[in-house]
Amino acid sequence: MFQNQTFTSRYFNGVSAVPEDGTVLVHGQTIQFSSADTNHKISLSQFTEFIRTHNGCKLVLLPDEIKESPILEIFCTKDESKLLEKIWIQNKKSQSHSSAFFYSIREMNPIVLGLLSLIVVSIIGFFYFKGLEVVTNFIPLSMDKSLGDSVQVKMETGFDACDSKATDRFFSEALKQIVPKDSKHQFNVSVIGSAVPNAFALSNGKIYFFSGLLNEAKSQEEVLGVLAHEIAHIEKRHHMRNLVKAGGTSLAISLVIGPGLGNMEFLETFTEIGSTILVLKFSRDFETEADITSLDYLKSKNISTDGLLSFFKRMEEMENGENESEGTEDVVSAKDESSTARKITDFLNTHPATKERMKTLESLIQKGKKGTIKKIVSDTTWKEVQSTCLDLKKSDSK
Repeated sequence: MFQNQTFTSRYFNGVSAVPEDGTVLVHGQTIQFSSADTNHKISLSQFTEFIRTHNGCKLVLLPDEIKESPILEIFCTKDESKLLEKIWIQNKKSQSHSSAFFYSIREMNPIVLGLLSLIVVSIIGFFYFKGLEVVTNFIPLSMDKSLGDSVQVKMETGFDACDSKATDRFFSEALKQIVPKDSKHQFNVSVIGSAVPNAFALSNGKIYFFSGLLNEAKSQEEVLGVLAHEIAHIEKRHHMRNLVKAGGTSLAISLVIGPGLGNMEFLETFTEIGSTILVLKFSRDFETEADITSLDYLKSKNISTDGLLSFFKRMEEMENGENESEGTEDVVSAKDESSTARKITDFLNTHPATKERMKTLESLIQKGKKGTIKKIVSDTTWKEVQSTCLDLKKSDSK
């Protein structure tokens, strides 16, 4: 405890930029500043902030929210500054229970405090994002349909459709086989003329297959596996869940940052995120869930599960440049090369075929029955399905 100890100091009154030079007399819990023109006697508890500096400390008198606060700067040793801060904290802790809690935290070791903060934030974050998952249960399925309908309009203005009687027959029969009986969604499949070997689903039950996937498929069971995967995305409401998660994350960030986003910038940011999520890249967790669910769909209808694994293995090889398909450029339509189509196809690279994913699929397929049904239409119909977009291109060139 300081007893009548004097330090060199200077006082900023909050009005003038020029400080008053003087001395500070510290007696117990009281500080008395004296200069040629000023004499202030202030209790340590009256200062709202204590800041240690390289040559002493600074004590801030008022919250710096409305106007510049008076500041008392004391020149002292590092140990004296620590002792003075300790006295100040003890004074602040005695003011209320909340102050006692806050200033007790301030006294903690910075490393320990950092670790505790990380643990607390992690726990809060875990339950926060778990809560966001629950939120989706209270959103009606009509919202999924509206979300998908809005995207579908944009999608179909950017691509050429290659639907035919053969594709309609194939996918109609496939949907009857794979879609769960208790499904509340209305499913429909369309083929898009594009060399990209991919497929994606919208939240309203609309599923798109790029012709490149059909052209390069080695069997019907591969396409059935991919279809089951896309159906799983819709049944598990991955679009809406990801949208809620993205919106919740944006909200959490804005709360942490504070009002720095501006009056309307948060709404603009949320809208931008929402519009992007409409044609989203699914997270790894959602992809894994879709894989597992799709295998359940196939096994329940005795449909072969080997096709899904076979398809993703070939996609992995293509990505690694080990198995580049020949002649795919002949399938690319002129419209597919347009800027709109290009942007969407680049963005829709939603199914990374990682080695970890392959191992998971292999492990799941080995468990239980694998299914024996590999075909749902005749070989003749299947050949028509694979050649539909090629026939369309030939007819357009005549």
